[in-house]
Amino acid sequence: MEKKLFVMSKIYDLSTKTVSEIKDAVQKDLDIYSGGGIRFELKEVSGRTLEITFERKYKDGEIDWLNYDPKMIYNVDTNIITGHGYNGFRIPVYWGGVPYGYPYFMPKKEFIRCYKESAVLLGIDKPKNVKVTVSEDRIVMEMKF
Repeated sequence: MEKKLFVMSKIYDLSTKTVSEIKDAVQKDLDIYSGGGIRFELKEVSGRTLEITFERKYKDGEIDWLNYDPKMIYNVDTNIITGHGYNGFRIPVYWGGVPYGYPYFMPKKEFIRCYKESAVLLGIDKPKNVKVTVSEDRIVMEMKF
């Protein structure tokens, strides 16, 4: 099994870097990207499953959690996962958006499709299964290879 991970605009190879080295590298990029407002965790749950967690806080009123649909994901979270917009990075298979920088949301299925197809175009095997869970304080993405 190929153990490569696409996160925060880069590909990380788990066969050449430790989980700790990857965590440190991603955290450094996230600190620059967010000014230190996001904490990154990476766990190898099994030989074929990775769990990626981004702990973050939104500004009051930024996200309407009372009307949030769990089948949707906000573009702010998709950008945190992929690094879209960080240092000019553009995800190869883009999910679209709205003009003028307004926050928006999309079906998680659409984001996962774009993520998987982009991973292949960036040179890694397509994950077999990707599950994304979003809450007020974190994003958790589980990937099975």
